[in-house]
Amino acid sequence: MINADKSIKVDGLEKSIIEKCKQRIIAIAVMFFVSFILVNIKLIDVSKPLKAKEHINNSSIKLSKRGNILDRNGNIVAISMPTWSLYKDKNKIYNIELTKHELLNILPELNEDKLKEILKSNKSFQYISRHLPPYMAKNINTLGEPALNFEKEYLRVYPYNEQLSHIIGYLGTEKDGLSGVEKKYNDILNNGQSINLTIDTRVQYRVYQELKNGIKLYKYKAAVGIVLDVNSGEVIAGVSLPSFNPNVYSTFQPTKNKITNTVYEMGSIFKSFTIASALNENKVKKESEFDVREPLKLKGKTISDFHGEDRVLDLEGVFTFSSNIGTAKIAQMLGVDLQYNYFENLGFNRPLDTGIFESVNPVVIPKNKVTELDLVLMSYGHSINISPMHAISALSATVNGGEYIEPMVVFDKRYDKRPRIKVFSKNVTEIMKNYYRNVVLEGTAKKIQSLDYNVGGKTGTSNKFINGKQSHKKVISSFISFFPISDPKFAVFILLDEPKALKETRVWGRTAGFNAVPLSKNIITHIAPILGIKSNNLKEL
Repeated sequence: MINADKSIKVDGLEKSIIEKCKQRIIAIAVMFFVSFILVNIKLIDVSKPLKAKEHINNSSIKLSKRGNILDRNGNIVAISMPTWSLYKDKNKIYNIELTKHELLNILPELNEDKLKEILKSNKSFQYISRHLPPYMAKNINTLGEPALNFEKEYLRVYPYNEQLSHIIGYLGTEKDGLSGVEKKYNDILNNGQSINLTIDTRVQYRVYQELKNGIKLYKYKAAVGIVLDVNSGEVIAGVSLPSFNPNVYSTFQPTKNKITNTVYEMGSIFKSFTIASALNENKVKKESEFDVREPLKLKGKTISDFHGEDRVLDLEGVFTFSSNIGTAKIAQMLGVDLQYNYFENLGFNRPLDTGIFESVNPVVIPKNKVTELDLVLMSYGHSINISPMHAISALSATVNGGEYIEPMVVFDKRYDKRPRIKVFSKNVTEIMKNYYRNVVLEGTAKKIQSLDYNVGGKTGTSNKFINGKQSHKKVISSFISFFPISDPKFAVFILLDEPKALKETRVWGRTAGFNAVPLSKNIITHIAPILGIKSNNLKEL
């Protein structure tokens, strides 16, 4: 049909056929276009080398950011920062000598021979240098070498360097924790979750600094310092020397964690456990008296006093003047079964679950093999080996109302319901607080006396074992202190490995009263205001 405007109109069956043809043509065109796109994508994907595709997958995994570690106040102590890692792909470098020279100008620490070998290689992927800052990556990129490429990675950074290395641990260049909290909480951190430590970095710094400074004066080869909240079990600071800087990935040698992963004979601090246990079992009373004028002989071993009083002492006197003879007699009254019951309740039969991966088991003689001599020696800290963390947590039970609380370095819900074992009665802990105070006023810890803070404590010194033999020339000295002693909030434990008595440093003895005690005084003076403990004299503190 032709209309007056000369346009052609199609009606009826012919119109229907033409419409169907148009729809089919459009559908075929769309299908052809989509198929063309899919085929091209597949061709591009197939053309990639297998290793290159694997590398892309690995890169996507590496780009997941690890969670931060923070202290109790929210300060970052471990964080993952974006960096760039330089690699050479399979493309050829035509001027190897020039490229090598240019790279060495930017990265002079590279090994020249190894770099040349990589640049000559036909391998598809080889790292040249990892974790470069942006400005270095930019300088290398301006070289315009097509075979040099970059991969984005995260570098673990520890802002406090050596101060926290044994608590936090380290990662190295890969994504998994290799020690400390980093290893213990590896999966949680790799899932991007952050965790908070119980550590206060301000207190940590003061303990670290005092122990570092003390090396010059007391010449010890190693040291441990721990600060603990006696009522919660939260570790406020933990230092182990020698330390290491976990940021220097290519050069650092990790040193052993002496806080939770090394055991020592602690010496006379064990008298605290013996006397508190005997009081708790009503084996002795405050009025009990002990004749310490004559040494005690057991199976060829002579038990004598280092601080000989040559008189009859009451229970407080045995503790104040650290009498081995008096303590031995108390241990005989207590007996092996009760002694081991208290050791077990105080955690000496197991490693500690603190949140730090490394945790050592105390070395204790099996109960069925204990002789009377062993019983006596263990009563004042010989023939039994525990870690410093075991020591401070157990000693805290003698002043906090009598509860043993396993210590922790991470705020973790699973620790909220950890058992609190009632070991001593409140009455016993009140007696022990007075005894600790008297050690400072009249006994072996006089050098910690202060007008600002009322402190109580107990010293310990033991001969060091070297190659299985007891050395009389080298000692381990230790000191536990509590403040304020009238209502203890915090404990400080200091252990020194091989402190020296030297004329040139005017240090006249190796025992704890000459070294661990004055160090503890310096530490408490600095950290008490931080922890909110008021001074006796300065109201603003």
